[in-house]
Amino acid sequence: MLIVDDEPSARMLVTDVLADLGYTAVEAADAAGRLKGLQSDARIDLLVTDVSLPGGLNGRQMADAARVDRPDLKVLFITGYAENALPPMGSSNRAWPF
Repeated sequence: MLIVDDEPSARMLVTDVLADLGYTAVEAADAAGRLKGLQSDARIDLLVTDVSLPGGLNGRQMADAARVDRPDLKVLFITGYAENALPPMGSSNRAWPF
């Protein structure tokens, strides 16, 4: 699993919980550095990413870029700022696939 979050404590918490459950997780603080890893042959079953990331790409953009090479990649979006993370229900700007 690949965990991408710019907040070190959130990233560490998710990684520790997954490790306690027997999963192997790789951490990253931003999207740009991890896209190269996502474009490799390394096994990544799940991408867990913060919705808003620094460095030019947000979590959604990183997931879209990752799915170019890994179209079946599962993605779990997380955020500490839930109130403003997504457009309101019924908004024409909401293009999330769930």
